[in-house]
Amino acid sequence: MKNLNVKALLAFLFAGILIFTWSCDPDPEPTPDPGESTTELLAKKFSSAPVLDGEVEDMWNECQTLVGTAVVPDAGSRGNADFNGDGSPGPVGVFDPYTGESNDFKLRAGTFGNEIFFLLEWDDAEDSKDRESWYFDTDDNRWKMQHKYANNDNDKFYEDKFAFLWEATEVAGFANNTCYATCHQGLTVTSPSQKAARHYTNSPGEIVDMWHWKRVRSTYEPTTVDDQQMIYKEHTGDAGQNGRTGDEGSAGYHTNKQTLALDGTGDDVKVPMYIIPGKSEYYWITKDEIADGTAKLITGVASDGTLTYDGGSINPADGGYENGVGNMRFPSVWVESFTGSRGDIAVSAVYTGTGWITEFSRKLDTGNSDDVKFDVTKEFPFGLAIFNNSAIAHEIKNNLLLKFE
Repeated sequence: MKNLNVKALLAFLFAGILIFTWSCDPDPEPTPDPGESTTELLAKKFSSAPVLDGEVEDMWNECQTLVGTAVVPDAGSRGNADFNGDGSPGPVGVFDPYTGESNDFKLRAGTFGNEIFFLLEWDDAEDSKDRESWYFDTDDNRWKMQHKYANNDNDKFYEDKFAFLWEATEVAGFANNTCYATCHQGLTVTSPSQKAARHYTNSPGEIVDMWHWKRVRSTYEPTTVDDQQMIYKEHTGDAGQNGRTGDEGSAGYHTNKQTLALDGTGDDVKVPMYIIPGKSEYYWITKDEIADGTAKLITGVASDGTLTYDGGSINPADGGYENGVGNMRFPSVWVESFTGSRGDIAVSAVYTGTGWITEFSRKLDTGNSDDVKFDVTKEFPFGLAIFNNSAIAHEIKNNLLLKFE
């Protein structure tokens, strides 16, 4: 009996030691580091869907990270020194004055159910949203929209953007060249408004799916990426060719511009369509602000630039409308929802003070012929572009590859 008691006591003490040791272990097995890649994006299979809110949830830390630096390349000559169309000198490179600019980025991806999710982060010293705002030019008493960029590197008037290119149909050369498979340079420029480089595919039936987020024009709730496409254009070498077009559906933005006669009977001039009286530092107007009367329709313009609307007027002499610096300048766009296939991609974008956090998602297969269909058993080449306060010039990272876990 004594032997049994001793054995029982020893067994009890040994079990207690094991339990104590396990419960007090300060170093449990760490979660494996998913690692990084400079060429491949591995989409993790999530156990739940991330919330698109610009907050980096813990689940994203389980994803492999694609890291890199996107750079604006030298895209050759614009072929027209009069790039403003007003006789003024300026940059002659297709991507000037942005050539050589760069930004570091991180990209992660995951799937849940029938959706794919992306987290794109990049460094950026400024939240660019002063997109071609209306100002008053005292030299000729005319309202004008700020040019996309002036004649120096620090005077730019546009918005931050990103873009992805995918194959919606098989596109010759895309697997090995991605973005550059559709980029045609050295085209013949016949007017200042044309570009010496255009995107279009080379054969009928070839479609590239383009996802194009725009900081100002993608602001209407619920926010979406502008879903576009690149299609075939016959090769004539003319810079007027452009294969970029929106998917089926309507755009979520419209140019805030109209033509009115000076003093009601004089020369036709361009002026803003809508303004919000007394508001400062605003860069878009929503369709709701138009509908509820917050935004006012401009109905007249005088020779001295005074704008009239139902219930009041705007006299530029009061100040705040100066070229480049006026805090009362008017937005270049009004915004609403993207519809149809053009609004397939939900997005949340947050500027942190030092860069952007963007989360976006889409169905793996939207059922639309103009969209890439993600099959988790296959691999998908893609290209990435970051537009830092830029309309055309973009920082490029090509020849990337999406794989699925």
